[in-house]
Formats: sequence, structure tokens, C-alpha cells
Amino acid sequence: MKFIHTADWHLGNMMHDIDRTRETDEFLKWLEQEIETVGAQALVIAGDIFDVVNPSNVAKKQYYRFLASLLKTNCSNVIAVGGNHDSGTLLDAPADVLEALNIKVVGSINGRNVKDLVVELKDRNGNVIGICCAVPFMRNLELEQFYKTAGVRESGDAADAVSDEDLLKHLYADVYHCAVELRGNRNIPIIATGHLYASNLSGRDGESADNTAAVENAFASEDAAMPETSVDDGVREVIGTLGNVDVSTFPSGLDYVALGHIHYASMVAKNPKVRYSGSPFVMGFDESNCKRYVLAVDAEPNAVPSVEKIEVPKTIRFEQFKGNLEMIRQSLRNLEKELQVHPMETYVDLLLTKGNFVSLNDALEAEESGKHFVVKRHRVSRYVLRGAKGFDDCVESTKQYKKEDYFRMLIASNVQENDESEVVKNQYDKFISLFNEAVAKAQEKA
Repeated sequence: MKFIHTADWHLGNMMHDIDRTRETDEFLKWLEQEIETVGAQALVIAGDIFDVVNPSNVAKKQYYRFLASLLKTNCSNVIAVGGNHDSGTLLDAPADVLEALNIKVVGSINGRNVKDLVVELKDRNGNVIGICCAVPFMRNLELEQFYKTAGVRESGDAADAVSDEDLLKHLYADVYHCAVELRGNRNIPIIATGHLYASNLSGRDGESADNTAAVENAFASEDAAMPETSVDDGVREVIGTLGNVDVSTFPSGLDYVALGHIHYASMVAKNPKVRYSGSPFVMGFDESNCKRYVLAVDAEPNAVPSVEKIEVPKTIRFEQFKGNLEMIRQSLRNLEKELQVHPMETYVDLLLTKGNFVSLNDALEAEESGKHFVVKRHRVSRYVLRGAKGFDDCVESTKQYKKEDYFRMLIASNVQENDESEVVKNQYDKFISLFNEAVAKAQEKA
């Protein structure tokens, strides 16, 4: 059975107020063509279809138009499950109508039982070619309620006898058991979906298996299982104990597990059957240098699937430049030269990580004005900004600060105190008038 595995579309995303409607339209047109080229009989969307629980009408129209466009292709099945950004209620609302078109939508597990999550996949002639265990994103409380109301295990164990950390493993065991019963003696593959954070990822491109710690740090900005998130994160919600799932959670008899939630294409625990497709879009500037993929999968029963990573073409270019002022300045000049030859809508994030503090807004005005790119953020590492050890090495946008703020931070650096401390406040109040007078004189000279 051939199918396309994709996830984390985040339709309606407006990263830094960038209108991504055209980018999304181009991707969906491209995906429709790739489905035909590959000869995919099914499309699996593993969650986070929309960016917010109440998406815009434009985003919803893109989604439904795309599903309708597949009716004229040989892709006779669509499996779409909800992610942590999605509204399960919104996705499930038209589920009955879509199911008549072989489009199976499982927005959430609420109000469902195990058998509701298992669906046969058919070709255009009505022949069953596979079975999918359509498991969406779920919170611990939803999973506990699922077992209390409708999910008593086939073996007879009730949810109360199962710990929270084992519930997800039990759920996958139950849906797989149901799928095996449904398959009978037919020689067809069984696949599953999931929208969660799995542990022991193989790497950003699914090729390096020895850098798990580095990978987890790289994913921290988009992963709710991590303690902190950045403003660019793709995942803004804590998943609780479902946030670090071991590969053993998925029954070994499954022929493929299509995961969503991580924005990079990756294998789980070096297992070629358990994969993230990654997002087809850049969801934060920290992701700008990573290629985007959809996965073309050919699954057979009891065999290692054939998986091809198909790179998604860029419609918008995102760049993140780091370093000292001269490094950033040179990067911008090089970018401008490239764009003069190969024009493309381009957005840039700048981060000063070395050297003395400067106001990037002013220092880079000549490199930014009238160029073929738009700088969306100027940032300075706090270490550079305060010039003192003992502060967390995180970053802040310089666009939010006035000259008085920089003066207060300078005082904080000199006295080795937090910039909100009483000592800093007293020094600020004492010298702010002199500071403003000096600034005024400097401006007059300029």
C-alpha cells in the first residue's frame, strides 16, 4: 500500500505577522501533484492541521478545497487526526459527510471507543488494501476518561488498574488488537498515527542516531515536553506524561507509525517503521535551515517499509543570521546579492551573540533599507546586552526597548544586580536626567 505521510501544516499560521496564504496554497497544489506522481492510494495527516483551535475562514477553505481536489486523483483514502493545536470538535463536525468520501477524520477520542479508531483503507475498486489505527493527540485526562467510559481493554482490565504512563501503551495495544481482528486472514498492512513527543529521536534529518541530547535541545523551542518554549515554538501546550513516549508504546506488529508534533523528519529509536514526517513549513526562524519533507511510504505486512523523503519546494525563504555585528552585516550583504540573481520573498531574523552591544536597528539600517528582504526581528543575547556573567544566555527583541531601558540594563551590568532590583532603581533615578542630557547633546552633534 502506497501512501503519503505528512503532518503539522498549521494552516493559518502567521509567524511574525507574515501572510502565508500563498505559501500554503502552493504547497497544497504541489502535494496534490506529488500524490499523483507517487501513485499514493492514501494520504495520512498526523495532526496540527490548523495553527489555532479557531482558524480563519481562509485556512478552513484551504483545507476543504484541498480534500475536495483529491477526489479526482487515485488517492482514495485520507486519514486526518487532530493535533494539540487543533480543535477536535471543529475537525469532527463534518466527519460523517467526509467519511462518505473515504476521508476519515478523528479530531479527538472524546465520545469514541476503540473500534471507532480503526478504519479500512480501500482502493478505487473498493478492495481493502490496508487498515489504519487513527489515533489523535490526547491529553492524560481525555485518555483516562476514554477508558472509564468506553475503552475497557479486550482482556477485561479496567482503566483504574492501569497507571497513567501505561494508558497510552494500552490504547495502542487495543487498537492494534482490534485492527488484527478486522484484518482476519487478509495479507494487508496495518498502520497507525500519533501526535506526541517520542523519545530517542534519530536527528533532525533522521540520519544521525548518536546525538539524542543535542536533538532534544534543538527541538525544545517547538516541543511542549520541554520546560520552556520560545516565541517561535510550534507546540505551545504541555502534554503531561504523554510528552516522552518510548518506541515500545507502539506494537511491534504495526507495519508503520505516522507521527506528528516534531517539525523535523526523523526516525524514533532508529526504527524505520516509526517516523515523523516533519512540517512542510518553517514554523520558527530556528527551523529556517532545515529542509522540509513529506514521506512517500510503501508498506507491506510484516516487512520494513520503503520510505522516500520528498523535499517540499520553498515558496518563502527564511533566514536566521547570528554572530557579531560584522558577521551579521556580511550575511545580509551576501543575501542581497543572492536575491538580486534569484528573487524570492525573504524574511530574516538577526541575533547578536558576540562582541560589544550595539543597537542593531541603527547599526544595520544601511544593510536593510530598500533591500529584497525584510528583517522581522533584531535580537541581542542577554549576555551581550548586559555584559556580565550570571545571567541566563537567552535572547530578547531589541525593538521593545527605549534608550532609557538600555541605560537601566547598563547600570544592572555594572552593579551585578537584576535590572528590577532596588539598587538599580535608585541608581537609575539618580542619573537618568544626566543620561538624557548627554543623549540630547550627542544627537545635536550628530
